[in-house]
Amino acid sequence: MNEAMMGLDDERQDWERPAATARWLVDAARALDSADDRVGRAASDLFHDAAVNLSDQHRAQIGQLVRALIGAIEDELRIRVARALGDERPELTAALGSSGVAIALPLLERTRLLREPGLVAAMLRRVDEHRLAIMLGRDSPYHVADLAQRLLDLGDAEIAEATMALLIAESRRYDQFGDPALAHGDLPAGPHRQLLWAVAAALRHWLVRQQAVPDSQADLMLAGAVGGLLADHDDADTLEGRAGALAALLGRKQLIDDQLLADALEEGWLALFTAAIAERAGIDAAGVWSMIADPAGMMLGTVLRAIDCSREAAVTMLWRIGSAEGAEEDVIVARAEAFDALGQHDAAEAVLIWRLDPNYRRAVIEIGEGGSGRRSIR
Repeated sequence: MNEAMMGLDDERQDWERPAATARWLVDAARALDSADDRVGRAASDLFHDAAVNLSDQHRAQIGQLVRALIGAIEDELRIRVARALGDERPELTAALGSSGVAIALPLLERTRLLREPGLVAAMLRRVDEHRLAIMLGRDSPYHVADLAQRLLDLGDAEIAEATMALLIAESRRYDQFGDPALAHGDLPAGPHRQLLWAVAAALRHWLVRQQAVPDSQADLMLAGAVGGLLADHDDADTLEGRAGALAALLGRKQLIDDQLLADALEEGWLALFTAAIAERAGIDAAGVWSMIADPAGMMLGTVLRAIDCSREAAVTMLWRIGSAEGAEEDVIVARAEAFDALGQHDAAEAVLIWRLDPNYRRAVIEIGEGGSGRRSIR
């Protein structure tokens, strides 16, 4: 992280911050804590009929992602287990080859295994990204943004290769009907591993209880099948991985200027928009996405100020996202005014908290609630 981003002031050595800085730190902590809470509420809501926190559209789309994810993993595990069986039990091999009846999903829906925060966060992000991209006009997997074409036209082989790789990864965001899609290979490593083993455990239950396969044989076959899928998984080939690789390359070549950020957002190229801000800010892309998705709309302006984004570009981006999400004009104006009122030093300090332990963030909230630190940009 560079010195400007860190917001270090060599002339100020004491630990006491002005009241304005403290307010922004508390707001930043509260915003990220709100993002964490939203994932937790979504995990609960998805499996309760009386859910009130997710919209019907969110529930339907995330439910479809769950079914598609588990179905795809189950199909791949079935194929690998059938291969391991060989000619030993033809009737079981035939049953494994018939995908007409789902095995894993009905079993997993009775458990808490699908509520793993990393998995829910990945699905929620994919649905939110899809909704925002459509509002911004990027409604097709075949849409090649003008920015992408300009990057390809630079004549830089590395940038061209990374851009094409990202465009291919972007195409996986859509299913055949244009709805959001999430391939299991696009999951982060932790949730991907957990989901593979969860589906494997469900198949084990079916193999042992209904097909009379010995426990040890089922375990060995499924361990081999999961091991094969894990070996095939490449974090660098996920959508976020490809976006991060292109952003890192553009950063090294000093090509992530304000115009690139504004163009990426305008064209609905949200993976690159998120990764490019993260590259400039020196923080992780998941944290930046939480800022973009912050319901209060405060944190995007904060991180843009922290990276010394020009006022014209920042206000344009705040306006574009706010209007796409249907925010009232006075709300968007308030966000722009908040950007104007915030100094780069204070913004950099507020952004830093998004990299820290959630227990620390919550402590900042608790301590700040009792004093003048309470403030909210709406």
